[in-house]
Amino acid sequence: MNMRKPTAEEMAKIEKSRERLQMGQAGERDLLSKYSTTSRKAAKDMQRQANEMRESVDPAAREYELAVDSGYKKGGAVKMAKGGSASSRADGCAVKGKTRGKMV
Repeated sequence: MNMRKPTAEEMAKIEKSRERLQMGQAGERDLLSKYSTTSRKAAKDMQRQANEMRESVDPAAREYELAVDSGYKKGGAVKMAKGGSASSRADGCAVKGKTRGKMV
């Protein structure tokens, strides 16, 4: 994918859209929105505006922002635990022969 670092103006739009989206989601979970259709509609409108604002930013800049702000490293594989099978996991939930129930 073609990525590039967002400009200051694009970053401001992304931040503003993120704030609006969070406010819309909080408004949707608000107690008043359960009973008031106007409040619920306002929260949905705020979320739609946030998505439209985010879509107005260049896709290459959005892709870069998602890759950098996600907190994950790029690519790679997850290594298996020592032993190499799911039944040798450290949480002990799949130990062979330990499935019988015992009365205490």
